Amino acid sequence: MYRPILTLIVASTLLISCQSSDNKSNASDSNWQKIYTIAYTNHDYPTAIVALNQLLLTDSNNANHLDSLSTYYLKRTQNIYGGKIIVEKGLKINPKNFQMLEYQGLILIGEGKLAEARAIFEKAFEISKKNKFQYMIATTYANESNLAEFEKIVDGLIAQDFPSEKFEAMIDNNNSQMVELKATCYLSKAKLSKDAPTMMRYIDSALKIQPDYQEAYYMLDELKKRTGNQ
Repeated sequence: MYRPILTLIVASTLLISCQSSDNKSNASDSNWQKIYTIAYTNHDYPTAIVALNQLLLTDSNNANHLDSLSTYYLKRTQNIYGGKIIVEKGLKINPKNFQMLEYQGLILIGEGKLAEARAIFEKAFEISKKNKFQYMIATTYANESNLAEFEKIVDGLIAQDFPSEKFEAMIDNNNSQMVELKATCYLSKAKLSKDAPTMMRYIDSALKIQPDYQEAYYMLDELKKRTGNQ
């Protein structure tokens, strides 16, 4: 007659133990979430990476955490190895995650696998319909020194009438800016220009679309120095 009671006591003890463990886990997650929030707010990316990795221990399929972690590895700390692992994991969870596909393509460019990168960007474009992937396809041709194909795609984007589309462009290793795709296309045309007036025209077109375009101002300053127009 005592076995059912004993079983109930044991079961209750296990339940209390599990609840206690869950509570500790939830408290730990809450603390790491706070650490992460403070870290990314202060642009403390190494700490943000540590916090996200801790959060992924209890929620390994969290797409937002994986996306953020891949961004911090690849764009903020230039940890290609770490970024590659996270991207591969993210794509196993969701093969149609076009943000992860973008990073996979960028990694492939870094490895010199341009045809493979181009195929990845084409897949990302088919999924997302975002024109930035067309521009990224163009960059693979530029990396192959096929400037004719690069310019053909850029000219096609300039000619299209599509809604505002911004993407993050790195200014240097530590800073980035959200830029309008079409402004970037005009700036690319400026870089390919063979004379100062044409270059100036394309820089002006870029700045009309995005008046705070930092790279355009850098190019404008260099052009003025070169032509003696201070």
